[in-house]
Amino acid sequence: MAPPTYETLDGSTPDITPLAAEHGRRLPLSAFTLLSGGDIFESRQGRPPAEGPARARAYVKAQITFVAHGAPTGLLQRVEGDIVRQLSANLQLIGRLEASRPLTIDFIPAGQSMAKYGYPRSVSPQAAGLFWDHPSWERARIALRQDKLETEPHLVFHEMAHAVQGLAFTQEENDLIYRVMLRTYRSRAMVDEVFALYSEREFVPSVTAHDLRAPGVYGMARQRWNEEHLFTRFVRNLYAPHKPLAGQGSGNQASSFEG
Repeated sequence: MAPPTYETLDGSTPDITPLAAEHGRRLPLSAFTLLSGGDIFESRQGRPPAEGPARARAYVKAQITFVAHGAPTGLLQRVEGDIVRQLSANLQLIGRLEASRPLTIDFIPAGQSMAKYGYPRSVSPQAAGLFWDHPSWERARIALRQDKLETEPHLVFHEMAHAVQGLAFTQEENDLIYRVMLRTYRSRAMVDEVFALYSEREFVPSVTAHDLRAPGVYGMARQRWNEEHLFTRFVRNLYAPHKPLAGQGSGNQASSFEG
């Protein structure tokens, strides 16, 4: 079987419930000002908020339910640590997630179908993880394959990025992402994956030759990633608004690829 182009065989995407507009106005994200206008006044603080890890950990405890399905405690703790790391530098983003739908994370045993645990039958058997939601569900859900967590260090960041887009962005903000990115990528499903791929790159900067050869949008977006891209600047400011913007003017260098 050829590797999938998307996490689902038919390219279907979750039926999300966007963040309510009033929460977006109450907790604005400078990253969207950057995406719409191309620039923002940069923070001179130069360090993440001291209370960030505690706030992120409190969000995980209050809003995320881990269902182990036999996974060892250490694996659950590692996933929690990755989520805390991903969120802890942006208190506004944490606040939005606190105001959004709760989330369940299923640790899928090796060799078992995600559909067995209530996920769509269209999910690819090759998919290492999946974010999914539907208005009829009480909680949004993420599936993570236990065996893949050991070999794919970007997996948690990738799927949590899908959750961030589905739970913490308003409809207007998601529409802006699509307007900008559909100029390059042909479908909203592709744009969703590009956001997750650019997100994972902020936390796992090394990319292997295997990653670059991944099928469809996965390899394409990793090959195209560049410090100079507006979307790179957007994603970096989303997760780390205290950092200089990506690009030559920031003093950052492009991350190197690994063979």
